[in-house]
This record gives sequence, structure tokens and C-alpha cells, in this order.
Amino acid sequence: MKGYLKNQEGIFQLAPKVTTVGKEGCDLVIPTHGVDYQHAVIEFSQQEDCFVLQDLNTAQGTYVNDCRVQNAAVRLAPGDIIRFGFGGLPYELDVENSSQVCINN
Repeated sequence: MKGYLKNQEGIFQLAPKVTTVGKEGCDLVIPTHGVDYQHAVIEFSQQEDCFVLQDLNTAQGTYVNDCRVQNAAVRLAPGDIIRFGFGGLPYELDVENSSQVCINN
């Protein structure tokens, strides 16, 4: 299954297994104040057939649909709005060939 994070700046394709989010050295680099060097991880769970986001205990947190996720993992569904750090640009999750929609925790 292919996943994408979309925002006004463009489209980022998620890695097939694990995508790291943060500053220098991450797959998705967000050079914004409030984003940690290693901020979050998004991975595809074959068992649950959906993407799972994990915040890496960041000071500014990660937000899914305006709900703060801190040092926890949540299942993502197509159309979810994700923000890394407070005030960062929002990303929308788009998923190709999704056979089911996961329910957020």
C-alpha cells in the first residue's frame, strides 16, 4: 500500500516500511522551529493494514486531527490531518489501494 503526506508545499511519499520525520538526516525533513531532530516515525503495519504514527516524546508534540499525540502511537486513516510540532504546516494522509479504514485510538 502506498501512502502520501500532502500539503500546500507538495506531496511526500511514505517509505514502504518506516518513514522518519524530523530535521537533518530524516526521511521527511521539516526545518521548522518546534520540530525535533527525531520527531516522529510513521510505519506501515501489515497486521493492521494501515499506517501507524509514533511521536518520539517530543516537547512540541505531534497532532492528528488537532489531538495531541505525545510519546504514543496511533493508527492513521486516509484523510487524517497531521501536524509535527505546534504551528507547523498540516499534512493530509492519502493512501492508495486501501482495503480498509483504520479507526483512530
